[in-house]
Amino acid sequence: MKFQDALENSRSLINTLLLVIALLFCSNIALIWALHETQSTVRVYIPPRVPASGITTTSGQVPKSTVFSFAYWVWQSINYWPKNGANDYTHNIKSFLPYLTPKFQVFLENDDNTRFSNDEVQDRIRTMMGVNGSSFSPADVEYVGHGTWLVHLTMRLTERMNTDGSVIKDAEISYELRVVKYNADPKSNPYGLALAGFAVSPKRIKTYV
Repeated sequence: MKFQDALENSRSLINTLLLVIALLFCSNIALIWALHETQSTVRVYIPPRVPASGITTTSGQVPKSTVFSFAYWVWQSINYWPKNGANDYTHNIKSFLPYLTPKFQVFLENDDNTRFSNDEVQDRIRTMMGVNGSSFSPADVEYVGHGTWLVHLTMRLTERMNTDGSVIKDAEISYELRVVKYNADPKSNPYGLALAGFAVSPKRIKTYV
């Protein structure tokens, strides 16, 4: 009788140990899966001017200055035609695809096609500069929620003919651009932001030519 009791106790202990081993195995599998799904990189945005006292930020928190500089850089670059707008505009749109939402990409491509059909890009050189340079003011950026910002840019757009350098367009234009958080490959878009179009139609505020 004592032998049978000891045997039953041993079997009970073995079953308990097997159950513990199975639970540990499942826990390890779950941990390995969680580690695999965890982001290998964390995006942290640092404003260009850091006070002597330092800053406190969290992962994914985007400073207004970063949103402004992103919008300024992308929009200025797309509108830089150094040789011939008929080629440069198309090239710029393709080069900045990672920084554009698909809807805004289509809008710009249609704009490019329309301008080409209307003879508004051939042989044209275009530059675009901020009226106050690239200086940033917090009032120029408004967070409207859901990972979306409105960025106000006042730019001076100048177009010349490449053949003789004559100025055919020179004006100050107000742009209200929408910038959104964008889930993109960090290698092609380290900002994790994209231009999503105009909040309102661009407005000419001063004409020189």
